[in-house]
Amino acid sequence: MGRRTPMAPLRKPLTVALVLAMVLSSFVLIARPVAAAQNHPTWTQGDFWVYTRTAGSATSTIRIDVYEKSTLTLPLGSYDLWHITTTTTDSNGNSAVVHSWVQDSNLGTAKTTINLGGFGTVTVTYDPPLADAVFPLSAGASWSLSTTLRVVNTTFTFPIAYTAAVTTEQSTSVIAGSFNVAVISRPAAGSPTSKDHYSDSAGNHVRRESYAPNGTKTSDQQLTSYRYQAGTFSLILIGLGVAIVAAIVIAALVVTRRRRRARPPGTYPPPPETPPPPSS
Repeated sequence: MGRRTPMAPLRKPLTVALVLAMVLSSFVLIARPVAAAQNHPTWTQGDFWVYTRTAGSATSTIRIDVYEKSTLTLPLGSYDLWHITTTTTDSNGNSAVVHSWVQDSNLGTAKTTINLGGFGTVTVTYDPPLADAVFPLSAGASWSLSTTLRVVNTTFTFPIAYTAAVTTEQSTSVIAGSFNVAVISRPAAGSPTSKDHYSDSAGNHVRRESYAPNGTKTSDQQLTSYRYQAGTFSLILIGLGVAIVAAIVIAALVVTRRRRRARPPGTYPPPPETPPPPSS
């Protein structure tokens, strides 16, 4: 009867490493939102987006910058808002700056200040904020909202009712890259006057198209560069998760290999017995 070959010892470090790798990988996978449901952005001071806009033969550059956060109290409530500037520069280098105060929870504009040159500065408020989106965004979602526009330091008010719908979810490619987006059409029914391609990984729209009542496209605005710190932080978390998983697996392999080398003589299974030569 041949000798029984002893079983190899259980590789506990490697087993533990694989379990941890599976757990950490699951956290990495759920850390990012599913592309089919675009969520609201989380802006940070210093975020910006730069676009190139084409309208017929005219081209311009649009830059949005995020500054400080503050609270604005209007008749219908108090709102936490980001102060942003939208700077539009035409092909001749002429620039115009609009200051706005916006909620990142629904991209809703609560206040806008516009410098009209010789006509002075006009400030208007929207109460409740004029929302660009109702999150989360998925195909088939729609909303019907209203707000009241007020011109500050006057008695002028104007009610605004507006609708929008998410018509599709897709991948949109622009100069800044390819993004999973939800396309928001305004109004919700009939011929659209605008289509916004919103991506939560960019923290804003990556493309904005405008249309005439007959359906002819009148302008196309595309993202060329941006800085969205919340999106970058998510990528850093994913990178750290992958690095941790790799480090655990490598460490487990090293420990297992060292243990193999450190086995004392005699613990390895003996070679199989050689059968005796046939008798002559």
